[in-house]
Amino acid sequence: MNKVLAILGAGELGKQIANFALKDNHYSKVCFYDDFNVGEEINGNTSDLISDFNNKLFDEIIIGIGYNHLKAREEKYLSLKNKVKFGKIIHSTSWVDESAIIEEGCVIYPKCVIDKKVIIKHNTLLNLNCTIAHDTVIGSSCFLAPSVSIAGFCSIERECFIGINTSIKERIGIVSQTTIGAGTVVVKNIIKKGLYLGNPAKFIK
Repeated sequence: MNKVLAILGAGELGKQIANFALKDNHYSKVCFYDDFNVGEEINGNTSDLISDFNNKLFDEIIIGIGYNHLKAREEKYLSLKNKVKFGKIIHSTSWVDESAIIEEGCVIYPKCVIDKKVIIKHNTLLNLNCTIAHDTVIGSSCFLAPSVSIAGFCSIERECFIGINTSIKERIGIVSQTTIGAGTVVVKNIIKKGLYLGNPAKFIK
């Protein structure tokens, strides 16, 4: 595929996304932009990114801001969505039902399973080996760590972090800006944002 991808964020996450983009043949070239770092591999900051897109130096963008800054991830998306074209990466080893909807800016890492009528909103990232069952909605700018399992008819609102090996039972709702720690089992709705841990999940702070 002869397309150039810009990644906003040149840290470890951005480099992981670049690796998948190139090795899984989604893009032929990757360039980096970063508002906080400079270096030979970084083409500039957000302002340079917009200018370079208008000058057709790249085709699409994906945001490489990680789970510690999900609010910033969402804000960057909203500020750029009408100024640049967002891409999407779904790794070739993942299985996605034809009825599922994965919006722009999303990255689906290897060996994920996305069942029928799932909706994954813009700018969300699913790490290795996540399973999302039927009729579940994952909100915008969420970050799912490896091996998260979410049952059917769930609703995860925007800017949530779901930790590694978390399990969420069917028909659960999780409010925006919630953090679920590693190995947590969620069996009741979470209506108060904060940090949750344990089996079953308990509010920590």
